[in-house]
Amino acid sequence: MNQGGRPAVLVVEDDPALLHLMEQMLASGGFDTVAAGKATDGLAQVRQRQGGFDLAILDIVMTGVSGLDLAGDLGREFPSLKILYISGFVGSLAAEALACGSPERVLLKPFSEQELLDRVRLLVGIPPRCESGQPLAPAVRGGTLG
Repeated sequence: MNQGGRPAVLVVEDDPALLHLMEQMLASGGFDTVAAGKATDGLAQVRQRQGGFDLAILDIVMTGVSGLDLAGDLGREFPSLKILYISGFVGSLAAEALACGSPERVLLKPFSEQELLDRVRLLVGIPPRCESGQPLAPAVRGGTLG
C-alpha cells in the first residue's frame, strides 16, 4: 500500500491507449496506479519503490522483453509481489499454461472495467463490491459467517 492507504498497482502494457485506459480504470477503482509502456520501465519502477507495489499487471506479449520475462525478473528480486497477467492472444500457450495453474492470475483481453477491478481486488485481498459500491457482506450459513 502507498502512504495514503490505497493499494499500489503497476501496469506494464505496450499499447499506449490500453495502458492509459487501464490506468484510468484502476484509479477510478481507488488504486494508486503507476503505468509503464515497456518491461524495462516497469522493472525500474518496482526497483525505485523497492518493491512497494501490491500487484503488477503485465501484458504477456510485448515488444522487446515479454511480460513472462519481466515476471521472472520481478520474482527473483521481489518474490512477494503478486502478478496478474493479461493477454489478447486467446490461443497463447503461456496464457493457457498460467490459467491451468492459477486461473485467477490471468485476464484475457478484451475485459471490462468491472472484470479488471474485481480481479485486482481479489488478488490484493479486497472484498468484492456490489452495485452500490459497498463491500459485499460475507454469506451467512446456518447462523454463522462463512
